[in-house]
Amino acid sequence: MLHLAWTFALKDLRLYARDRSALALSLLLPLFLAAIFGAAMGGFGGKDTIGKVRLLVEDLDQTPRSRELVKLLGESANLSVDEKQDARKAIANGKAPAAIVVPAGYGADLEAGRGLRLKLYRDPGQAVEQQIVAGSLMPVLFEAGGAKLSREVVKRGLAELGLALDAIPGFDGTFDQTWKLMEELARQEKEKEAAYPALTAPAETKSESVDFLARLPRFLGLDVEDVAGGENQDDKLAGQAHAVSGIGVMMLLFGLVAAGGTILEERTQGTLTRLLLVPAPGSAVLLGKFLFTFVSGMLQLVLLFVFGSFVFDVPVWRDPLAVLVVSTALCAAATGLGLFLAVTCGSRKQLEGLSTLIILVMSAMGGSWFPLVITPEWYRKLGHFTLNAWAMDAYQGIFWYGKGLEGIWVEVLVLAAIAATMAALAVRGWNKRFATNA
Repeated sequence: MLHLAWTFALKDLRLYARDRSALALSLLLPLFLAAIFGAAMGGFGGKDTIGKVRLLVEDLDQTPRSRELVKLLGESANLSVDEKQDARKAIANGKAPAAIVVPAGYGADLEAGRGLRLKLYRDPGQAVEQQIVAGSLMPVLFEAGGAKLSREVVKRGLAELGLALDAIPGFDGTFDQTWKLMEELARQEKEKEAAYPALTAPAETKSESVDFLARLPRFLGLDVEDVAGGENQDDKLAGQAHAVSGIGVMMLLFGLVAAGGTILEERTQGTLTRLLLVPAPGSAVLLGKFLFTFVSGMLQLVLLFVFGSFVFDVPVWRDPLAVLVVSTALCAAATGLGLFLAVTCGSRKQLEGLSTLIILVMSAMGGSWFPLVITPEWYRKLGHFTLNAWAMDAYQGIFWYGKGLEGIWVEVLVLAAIAATMAALAVRGWNKRFATNA
């Protein structure tokens, strides 16, 4: 019995090895996805890190003290600082997760021992980035402001918690002693980090710290304003809009590749040969396939976004024209890709294996599964070689940042260019393999 079972198993293994597309899919796809997720979440070999959070800085003071603050922000390990005018508008348009505005008089306030009057503009949809910004601001502001500023921060924090400073006798003297001790500990920690960097890796963030980090900028005396997200600035909406858009783009690709694969089915069944004998240009068959897959894709997106608008309150109806234009360009690009793969592959099974590999890799790298803002900078740039990334940028621009067509025209043009390129390649492949040899 065991001998027969092994004989049957060998038969199935031979058939499995003969199907090269299934073999490649089962063996290579896990490797590709593991490499992609590893690169996105930490890099290869532990040497790479998640990209720095971009922080815009608008210095209206232009004094030595304000320049020192900008310099210290730029030296932060977790921040990538860019000086920019009209920082509020940049955050509202999704150019960066946060911006600091240093008002005129900042240097004079520090010299006089007064509290800070810094302005922090935030994009609440990028919650992880806000925690990194908040955690990075505290040591920088403490170093820039010294003991006086730190004392004011502690007092403000105690007041936020409802504790009266009158009930703490000798607060200033105790704080000064504690500050000196903290300076010494900080010096020792820097020496330890320089000598043993592996032993000073940051500990895993606890969930209890999330709320503290969200409130920390106000404890530091910053005037905080959330400027992205339109009227509804709930960061949950940003996640829901991303989820609906991401799933829509990925499943659209799967659906349109499958629809385009009907060319291979009809060729196997002999239907394609009879269609090409009809007294009409052979390209009419390919155009008919394009229209069929395009219409089915648009129907799929319409149903998905209507569902998202009613179930998750995704603001699809904020600018339906912009949603329609983006969806049209996306469907054309995805249809062109599907037809190109269909006329390139030799069989339906080969198409299924290759397209699954391509679509899953594109979805992971293009932001359909998780926002690209949490990935390293090189990963984001590489991800924008996929149509997923441009489509996700366009949809998030509409749903979260409230952009109209004038704000997403670059994304629409890129998707249109991808559609034209894929359609041209599909026509070339069709003329070479089907129109003459069907």
